[in-house]
Amino acid sequence: MPIKLLRNIKLNRFTFSKSQEEKGVLGQQFSGKHVLGAYVFPCKDLKSNQPLFNDGFPSLIFMPRSTDHVRLRRKKEIAHLKSAWACCGVIQDTHWEIPEGLEYILVLRFNPSSFYSLFKIDPMVFRSAPVCSFQDLVSAEWSSMINEMYQKEGVSEKISFLESVLSEQDTDDYLPYFLQAAIDHIELRRGNTTVSDVLKALGEKVNHKWLQRNFVKYLGISPKKYISLQRFIYAYGRYGENKNPDLLDTALHSGYYDHSHFYKDFKQYIGITPSQYAWD
Repeated sequence: MPIKLLRNIKLNRFTFSKSQEEKGVLGQQFSGKHVLGAYVFPCKDLKSNQPLFNDGFPSLIFMPRSTDHVRLRRKKEIAHLKSAWACCGVIQDTHWEIPEGLEYILVLRFNPSSFYSLFKIDPMVFRSAPVCSFQDLVSAEWSSMINEMYQKEGVSEKISFLESVLSEQDTDDYLPYFLQAAIDHIELRRGNTTVSDVLKALGEKVNHKWLQRNFVKYLGISPKKYISLQRFIYAYGRYGENKNPDLLDTALHSGYYDHSHFYKDFKQYIGITPSQYAWD
């Protein structure tokens, strides 16, 4: 999803409501366990060429109309996606060229195990294509559901329809206890930790091989990469909030060894340097 939207989600900049979509960014909680939240993100004031990012939790993004299309720039390549698209895994140097006049996007953020179980998708699919058309991944039944959603008039009606359909699904939302504890520890530290520190926090019952195997199985990425994603998104938020940002201060407080480490990650994920990036 657009990194600016994910930053707002991670920093809890949303007030959950069902009837305030006209006021701008809207966050809505779902009644079930599958979806962690639904977010309506206005796009009319956003500049085009928005960098995309994912923190390891799968997201579905819906354009306002089924006839809308998505144009992405991945380094020097151009990709065209359908109106519903998925963001999972590790996204690097990928930018969304927002069409002129786009009103909003609707984002659903999923529990990882629920997402892969619901839609019968292998997490490894997103290693080669972390941003792709959702309709190309799922069965005809789910594609039909997406088409039906697009028949609904307003944003709230679309969200209510999705909530109703997804809450009725019988799926596996299980995550091993120690894996969830590892995720919670990394989130609490905002990525300012290491795999060794996570293992120490979990105790002697968990070893490195178990942690590696279960992160890959349930999230599709290694614990080291998951930590890197959390550290970067929180550093991005910290750096962007400061009106007079100090790159070294941001890097050190976020768990980077030095500003070069942060610089390297920024180039890797966003494709340009912090000084070249349009923070507004």
